[in-house]
Amino acid sequence: MNLYHLRYFLAVARTESFSQAAQEMHVTQPTVSSGIKELERTLGVKLFNRGSRHVSLTMEGRSLVNYAMQIQDLAEEAEDRLNRRDVQPGEGFTFGAIDAAVTYLLPDILKAYLHHYPEVELSVHVSPSKYLVEELLANRSEFAMITLPYAHPKVETRSIYEDSMPLVVGEDHPLAEKKTVTLEEVAEESLILFHADSISRKIVDERFAEVGVSPRVVMELRSPEAMRKLVEVGVGISFLPSLTVQESLKSGSLKEIDVKDVSFSREIGVAWRKGRYFGPAIRHLLEDIFDRYGAHEVRTDRQIA
Repeated sequence: MNLYHLRYFLAVARTESFSQAAQEMHVTQPTVSSGIKELERTLGVKLFNRGSRHVSLTMEGRSLVNYAMQIQDLAEEAEDRLNRRDVQPGEGFTFGAIDAAVTYLLPDILKAYLHHYPEVELSVHVSPSKYLVEELLANRSEFAMITLPYAHPKVETRSIYEDSMPLVVGEDHPLAEKKTVTLEEVAEESLILFHADSISRKIVDERFAEVGVSPRVVMELRSPEAMRKLVEVGVGISFLPSLTVQESLKSGSLKEIDVKDVSFSREIGVAWRKGRYFGPAIRHLLEDIFDRYGAHEVRTDRQIA
């Protein structure tokens, strides 16, 4: 059922004339006539009794008038609502973020955003990058802050932050007295690493593979905060995002050790499904994020499964 056809129908019903309806709608009479015929064909009924000078509604036509007026009113209300570009109470959207992004990069941005858009109901899905992208592809999330690089033909990405991943040990760990170690020495220690399917873990595994050593992994986790705590109490050592360990390094509960000829880092960026439309409320949040961290095009030179 075509909205324009309904508008033609109401105009003819009101003026009892195809020609007057055409003038009122600023279209030609054949356009109105063909629109009414198409509407009648779609509904399978006659809507007008056609006379030589005037037309009148059939019983079915009279029944349709109230429905058509309600549809037209709703369409106009929707058009007016969208043109205002504001947000009504109860409206909102979902976006995703890795743990470090929502904990360390977003708090001040979200505080300012919600002050500007107090009616918006935000839902933040915190998960590893792989699962956040799955949410994007399933259209369950508007955008996501993930670890990069992450290449997918249906996903666009922008890098916003480079986060180093130093080797950290607990203050009482034997390596805490050393300034520099080799990657081979690190491989002999009990390592607490990210889960095997994470991008941060792949970055570390690739470097170990390059030097031909296998790390002794005693625990795999998804939460950098949990990993930090386990390293602090001496369960193992780890390569952890700088965002996660800054406070612990300042307090002395963790020690950073240089690894000879090795440095790890990861990029955090924003990802969204290609062709995705963002309304003003969502676009405002994205612009706040990009403005804060100076977004630039991300490298997509390798595929991360």
